[in-house]
Amino acid sequence: MSLLSRLEEVARADPRRPAVEDGTVGGERLTYGALLAAIERRAAELPGTSLVTLDGGRPVEFMIDFFASRALRSRALSHPPSAPAALREIREAAVRGAPVREGGDVLFYSSGSVGPAKAVPLSDAGLEAAALAFVPWSDVHAGDRLAIGLSPAQIFGFVRGGLNALLVGAEAVFFKPHRDPLAEAERLGANAVLLPSALLTLAARHASPVRLSALRCGGGTVAESDARVVESARGVPVRTGYGLTESCGLGSRQRGDRPRRPGTSGEPAPGMEVAIVREDGSACAPGEPGEIRLRGPAVFEGYLSADDPDPFDAEGRLRTGDAGFLDESGELCVRGRLAFALRAGDRILFAEEVEAAIAEHPGVAEAAAAPWERSFGILVVVRDGSAALLDEIRAHAQRRLPLFARPRRLVPVSSIPRTASGKVDRLAASQWLSRTTAGG
Repeated sequence: MSLLSRLEEVARADPRRPAVEDGTVGGERLTYGALLAAIERRAAELPGTSLVTLDGGRPVEFMIDFFASRALRSRALSHPPSAPAALREIREAAVRGAPVREGGDVLFYSSGSVGPAKAVPLSDAGLEAAALAFVPWSDVHAGDRLAIGLSPAQIFGFVRGGLNALLVGAEAVFFKPHRDPLAEAERLGANAVLLPSALLTLAARHASPVRLSALRCGGGTVAESDARVVESARGVPVRTGYGLTESCGLGSRQRGDRPRRPGTSGEPAPGMEVAIVREDGSACAPGEPGEIRLRGPAVFEGYLSADDPDPFDAEGRLRTGDAGFLDESGELCVRGRLAFALRAGDRILFAEEVEAAIAEHPGVAEAAAAPWERSFGILVVVRDGSAALLDEIRAHAQRRLPLFARPRRLVPVSSIPRTASGKVDRLAASQWLSRTTAGG
């Protein structure tokens, strides 16, 4: 069954049920019946179109245009809302002449956190597998109103947000979080919310309880201290997970029907094989860290450009470039990107672990670590810019981290550089550390 036919089946059950909404003031709201009519009109406007562009800044139109491209069996290209016109033109020119898979495909670009962003073709079968993978875990139900605090141009917002909601008969409400994402989601009448992991800190700055059944995070690690605040003070269970654009966002998730285990990214998703392997490709023992590799129906078949490297190993598993291990209960613990790690003998420390240690200091609002001069440098958003506070943070790093991983430079900044998906942009952080003379 195609994605469009699944949507039609849900719509026939109750065409007057709310389907998708732009949660901004005066934003568009469509029922399932109105959504199907809009898709049909849009498909009629685009006959013979080889490329349908999806504007991440217009979430309702994004979903309409996506399903219209499915009706036409053509290619769709996702543009993040922040993408400048010049970048959009470059990407559109790059994909127009490339072969389209039978039945069409949709292109998302990888986060670009390690090297240039790559065009990732995703099939309907892969997207369906990812969107419906957690149905057995009863995460989203028909009639739910799901607030999605990120653009559908981000794979997590699209698959776990808009697509998952629409294929089970829930309502997808896209909104732009500002001061308090949880209170804003509650005011929209949502019963659950999706947020980029980076915004968990913002949600934890407020103490008022809200009536939300779950906060699901994606696009990076979450601070355990923030998760505890949200759960204890605000009464909202926090769940996170792991996935990549190349796997349609699917990998592992913390289940909503079980207590959250801090430090893990949850169980492998139904239908997803998660393997942990050594550098020679042999399997790691339980608890032994290695590269995370994925195989399953949601994993893509390869990058659009023949110039991009082959991402699969000899067993056909996706090499993620991330390190982690499976704990004694079978849950995935992600340590960080292999490209941003330092080794000293048999010890290895990841940028994500360094910044988590720095962020433990109460004067640090956010931190970003990146390799710099055979060690790490740190960008910090501090609660005040006094020299005394920076000295305290340096002393904290000396106590908390091994000698080989202690930051050689600490630079206060107003904000952390992030990719379009909300992850720390470590390449930008490294460049910032190299060119600035601030801090020390």
